[in-house]
Amino acid sequence: MTVDEIITELERAWNAADGDACAAQFAEDAEFVDVLGRVHQGRPTIAAEHQKILDTIYRGSRIEIRPVHRRPLAGGWELVRTESTLRVPAGPRAGETRAVQTTLLRDGRIHAFHNTIRATGAPS
Repeated sequence: MTVDEIITELERAWNAADGDACAAQFAEDAEFVDVLGRVHQGRPTIAAEHQKILDTIYRGSRIEIRPVHRRPLAGGWELVRTESTLRVPAGPRAGETRAVQTTLLRDGRIHAFHNTIRATGAPS
């Protein structure tokens, strides 16, 4: 998959509240650092943790993900930075949250993903 296809699929899977489809974009041994700094190792854990939040604090949420910067690295690796806007209709995370993600990809899969909430007023 291309970077654009991966981003599109992540967005589609989140908006469908499908943790397995979110995790399908990751390598089997991928590492995911969430917005709270928790490290999730491996596709099964990434799927389960996504499903947990999609069923609870992010129920009914919608996300938009935009690629911002891409840089090819040696050995077929690509470093990609994206920005997202998450809209949550109700609950403890209700409202709009903007975040930035740093992703390391190779062979059409995400191998490392770091998600950080953008502070209000922080420049792009």
